Amino acid sequence: MSHHPAPPGTSRRRARPLAALLAAPLLVVLLSPAAHAAEDDGGLDQTVAPDEENVDGQAVLDIGHVDIGPRFVDGAWRVQGRDDSQTPPVWRALTDVAVQVVDAAVQQAPDSPDFAFLDAEPGSELYVIPQTQHPEVVWLGWNTQDPEVMEQVNRGVTLTMHGVQGPGHLAVFLQNGDLGAPEVLWDGDEPEPQELWVDLNTHTHANWVFTEPGVYVVDFEISADLITGQTVTDRAPLRFAVGEDTETADAFTAPTPEATGAPPDAEEPDEAGAASDGGDGGSSLPAVLLVVGAVAVALAAAGATVAARGRRARRIAATSDGARDADGSDGGAS
Repeated sequence: MSHHPAPPGTSRRRARPLAALLAAPLLVVLLSPAAHAAEDDGGLDQTVAPDEENVDGQAVLDIGHVDIGPRFVDGAWRVQGRDDSQTPPVWRALTDVAVQVVDAAVQQAPDSPDFAFLDAEPGSELYVIPQTQHPEVVWLGWNTQDPEVMEQVNRGVTLTMHGVQGPGHLAVFLQNGDLGAPEVLWDGDEPEPQELWVDLNTHTHANWVFTEPGVYVVDFEISADLITGQTVTDRAPLRFAVGEDTETADAFTAPTPEATGAPPDAEEPDEAGAASDGGDGGSSLPAVLLVVGAVAVALAAAGATVAARGRRARRIAATSDGARDADGSDGGAS
């Protein structure tokens, strides 16, 4: 798989520096002959037809091949899910999709510092949507192969994970063969948006790893510059029901990380209704201004004192990274 650097003006989060694996154990699916057979059979070689249908209605996708990707729907740029579990494939609005990760996806967390980003104790159970196809587990990836997208977009698109909500930790990473170090694409612990540049005509699959069963919602966005100079973007929730005991209905009704907003104590107005922002020029968080009025009761007069205190929080900024090679992607004509 080939990764290409983002064009000027775009950014991509830096993968964590990780040592070579040497003899460290890997996730079981990545070592299994069946998994590599799926990789060798040309499963990443696909053509997206221009007349593939857009369908409405909620769908639970728990097996087969699914790609996230951009598409123009009635002339509007939209984040879609291409459901290849049926013939011919159809496209669904991401808001209509819940991805169910069944119990057959369970694997043991590796005992290796190279997988510390998983936030899992060695030997603990993980739910894994693998980079290489498992016949009993949904196979989730992304593509930029819609013919109209390839015709109108300038070079490629940016996939952004703005945040994730769930009972455990989510990490998405690529791995180059049995001994390649993992390349982290998205990490649920990161507070800042994490961007990934994807060339046109690309089809990629990665490892999606969940540490706990339950409902997860990813605040997902796809944006691009068109050859006309226009910038287009669409943002939608990507919903997961992890574990067979998790109700998919709960995934459909769960709020997105974007919808939850800031914590209620993030900002407090003063008596005039105005609010103060604090922090240095590098911070985007509003400071809290708490006004404490103390009235001294006396026979002659009353006075008030006001004290203010501020809080600041630092956020980790995503920085651009160079290109790396990893399995699981068909760079197409890129």
